[in-house]
Amino acid sequence: MSQVIADTYEIIKELGSGGGGVVYQARHIRLDKLVALKADKREVTTKPEKLRREVDALKNLSHTYIPQVYDFIIEDGTVYTVIDYIEGESLDKPLKRGEQFSQPQVIAWACQLLEALCYLHSRPPHGILHSDIKPANVMLTPQGDIRLIDFNIALALGAEGAVRVGFSQGYASPEHYGVDYSRSGRTTSTNSGSPAVTATVLLDENDMPVSSGSAGSATGSRKRTVLLDVRSDIYSLGATLYHLLTGQRPARDAKQVVPITAAAISPAVADIIRKAMAPDPDDRYQTAEEMLDAFEHLHENDSRTRRHKRHVKISAVSLAVLFLAGGICTFTGLKQREQLQAAGRVAAETAENALSAVRSAESTYQAGDRPRAMQFALDALALDSPYMPQAQKVLTDALGVYDLFDGYKPYLLPELPSEPTKVVLSPEGTRVAVMVSGQLFLLDTQTGERLISLNTDTSALSDVVFSGENTIFYAGEKGIEAYDLAAGKTLWSGRPATSISLSGDGKSVAAVYKDEQTAAIYDAATGTVRREIDFQGKSQPVIANDVMFDTESTIFTLNQDGTLLAVSFSNGALWAFDTQNSENDIEIYDVSGYKQFEGGFSGQYFAFSSTKDNESVLAVLDMQALEQVAALSDTIPIHVQANQSGIYACQGNNITKLDMVAEHEAEIAHTDADITAFHWDGNHTIVATSDGAFSIFDASAHLLEKYEGGNRSDFIQIAGDIAISASRDAPNIRILRAENHADTQIFAYDPNYAHDEVRLNADGTTIMLFRYDGFRIYGINGGMICEMPIPDAAQVYDQQYRKEQGESYLEVIYNSGLIRKYSALDGSLLAEEQGEKPDGTLYEEFETDKYRITSPLHGTPAVYDKASGELVKELEPDAYLTYVTQLNNGCIMTEYISAEAAADSVRYGILLDADCNVLARLPDLCDITEDNRLIFDDNHGNLRQSRVYSIDELTALAKERLAGITS
Repeated sequence: MSQVIADTYEIIKELGSGGGGVVYQARHIRLDKLVALKADKREVTTKPEKLRREVDALKNLSHTYIPQVYDFIIEDGTVYTVIDYIEGESLDKPLKRGEQFSQPQVIAWACQLLEALCYLHSRPPHGILHSDIKPANVMLTPQGDIRLIDFNIALALGAEGAVRVGFSQGYASPEHYGVDYSRSGRTTSTNSGSPAVTATVLLDENDMPVSSGSAGSATGSRKRTVLLDVRSDIYSLGATLYHLLTGQRPARDAKQVVPITAAAISPAVADIIRKAMAPDPDDRYQTAEEMLDAFEHLHENDSRTRRHKRHVKISAVSLAVLFLAGGICTFTGLKQREQLQAAGRVAAETAENALSAVRSAESTYQAGDRPRAMQFALDALALDSPYMPQAQKVLTDALGVYDLFDGYKPYLLPELPSEPTKVVLSPEGTRVAVMVSGQLFLLDTQTGERLISLNTDTSALSDVVFSGENTIFYAGEKGIEAYDLAAGKTLWSGRPATSISLSGDGKSVAAVYKDEQTAAIYDAATGTVRREIDFQGKSQPVIANDVMFDTESTIFTLNQDGTLLAVSFSNGALWAFDTQNSENDIEIYDVSGYKQFEGGFSGQYFAFSSTKDNESVLAVLDMQALEQVAALSDTIPIHVQANQSGIYACQGNNITKLDMVAEHEAEIAHTDADITAFHWDGNHTIVATSDGAFSIFDASAHLLEKYEGGNRSDFIQIAGDIAISASRDAPNIRILRAENHADTQIFAYDPNYAHDEVRLNADGTTIMLFRYDGFRIYGINGGMICEMPIPDAAQVYDQQYRKEQGESYLEVIYNSGLIRKYSALDGSLLAEEQGEKPDGTLYEEFETDKYRITSPLHGTPAVYDKASGELVKELEPDAYLTYVTQLNNGCIMTEYISAEAAADSVRYGILLDADCNVLARLPDLCDITEDNRLIFDDNHGNLRQSRVYSIDELTALAKERLAGITS
């Protein structure tokens, strides 16, 4: 039987152990959320109120690179700290395996760690020291970011009035050991200019290192006090970076640390680490901000980069002299060789930095952050390295210049201090409100800019509600607050509140605090309490630890005019309270076994679902006639949303809109996996599914977009041209923006006509849609010219659309070898001839000026050099190559049908440069004209076109878009 802590956390497995205790992976039983439990069995001697203050200080930490601390529990003499479970591994593990880290990787992690330290050291009132930074306390996530872990609550568990720290040899600063290397002497006091963040530490001198010149040599077993400050954390961070870059743990004594001299590490980076690890704290960086600034200006401060610029000029002059003079002395030759070697080292580092930038661009693009992907790609392109094609491809992807069909595309990925507990989009989608452990952030969805930060109640039950785009009602740290974003001021305040509801007309606000037994109805404009609602001894359910997140299993909602407040309770009751006259309160359920409620008002109707175990019920009540007008029960959960646009019910993988007047329902979304969350804005539906994907459908239930991978979507909303997705397990928000490319449209056809391919004739006057059993021809200016069946369709072996010497035709090849050619102008039969019987392999070859390209039916297409016959490159492994076109600019366009698409074939193109490096992926590419216009078919009735973009055009466009986002 598994161990359960505090009747709440089920231990799954041990993650690690050390001097500070044991860390377990555990599951919050009711919330089904993974957490980490750190168990410390040392005796608790600190007074409970002081320990609570220490814990509260850690619980209020909220930063991207610091895991959230939720709470602590004392059970059977063991203290358990409850923190975020971070997927990944600590950096000491790959170091033990002998893995090497590149300089760009370590620099990126250094900046993240320093951002975390800047945050910690600035926390009110006096800042927080980590005091034990080392590779084992730095977690690397699967996304490549880090988390600074092990904020040891056990620091508060030692002797009264001081803390005792461990000595992580090689990472601990001299002052950790009580060794004083400062010129001024600072064992028990700080210099007037030293940082304010300090911690008094008890030391046992038996633990101190014996070192020449050490003021703390071990002479006995006595206690001694020493003062740590932010510079102690800076030393430990420098030592950690030293180990990551060199693979060697630094010496225990700061004065015996061997300076970094490795060729792969730039002198500027080595200088930063040397300064951070200076034995005298006065010689170190005095703040984390100062050290972060050094890393951020690393490139311009690197003497090797400056020296390389001079070498380039000197080399050019030297070569000119060489050719003019016809010779050079041995001394000059040696100098030139040194210069070339130095240039080679810088070139290698430049290539490594470019590759790192490309990888960062690719990962940020995949995550949905297009602006950051563009910037990383531009950075890579600016380095002029062998990775230029890869940089161009990710820049092209991020710009989306070849994705011409309308829909919601990834736009921004704003980072948050920690995982959100609530995410709400404004009615028109211009703002998004995010609750993050005691804070509320308002973000601009067009720029990702943080507009304002407000303090809130720490409970994850805390709500925020928009009234228009510029007014919010939220659960402030002292009570409900009405805030005007445009004016930047609080309009009014009320009593403590967590759950908040705004009436449809925006005139009334209802609020209740956690499990209190009364709610208040406020005038939304003035904050005047209109009425107190007495729950008659009942209360809404609140979990024991409500800091983690809201289970969203209750109803607390006002109707359109604020006259009714529907509330569900912990005992399974459901009531509709009349906000003007308590005699008209309506009991819908008395005590019941239902544990989860969802629902709301839509006009005169109140729709809700209630669920328990294997039973779920949907009901729609006419609140004017006081009668039930619809009901449904099932063994699978039924989810309900209701607002002024309608009533929406979800079962399994299907969502329907209920029309209570016409008494019918219409499907608005259908997915492959079960639906876990959804939202409808009147025009589009956004849906999250159990497989971690989320999709967007139009008003006719047609799938527009599907995004897979990443974290599950706990929060999804859509409004105007903005859609959002966020997870309780990721510190960011995915913002998508609607794109319209109607200006690229060249033709619209009947989307109900099934076809495999679309082609334009050579002179661009007609369009042919065809498949194995027939074709249609349209004039480019509209109107169908003809629709023709293909005889003996069951015997068709292959089809090819040919453009030869100004003539265009469809070539149909039969199993018997018979070939028929149909005119692309009017569909007439041009020729019929008997050819050789095809061998059934569908093997094809294409040629360009330099290459021979093979296309087997089963196997990977490949490129061979025509002159040497050598293999140059293999192409798309999971697709069938259909066409190859050499473009006017020397690039090569390859067209494919995806081998994974089965019956629903997916066509796309891959643009290659003259050396066969991939420059772009072109979804839905269907044709290329003689003047190299690209034609795209969305299979829903639209043909659109684009030119081929040069790298200069792509770069200029990216800079323009980035400037537009930041302006």
